[in-house]
Amino acid sequence: MYQLEVMNGPLDGKTWSFESEITIGRDEAQAHACISTDRYVSRRHARLYVEEAHLLLADLGSRNGVRVDGRALTGSATISSGQSFVVGRTELRVTELS
Repeated sequence: MYQLEVMNGPLDGKTWSFESEITIGRDEAQAHACISTDRYVSRRHARLYVEEAHLLLADLGSRNGVRVDGRALTGSATISSGQSFVVGRTELRVTELS
């Protein structure tokens, strides 16, 4: 089980739990983790998912991209529990729950 947490902005502290996959975006109908307050977040912006015991982050073709450690993400990348990343102008962090 994992938890996705907003680290800044008007939704600071908001969390979503997920087991194997969660979609991040601005449109509540298309994203489980809805960040409607950030106009730089696409309707379907990014996806976090578990594959072969690794946590992966993928950009879903968003206009403003995904940044991990200050670098633009192309395609998908493995991220660690506790690592933060940015979609639009919103910083998020994913942690593994025990």
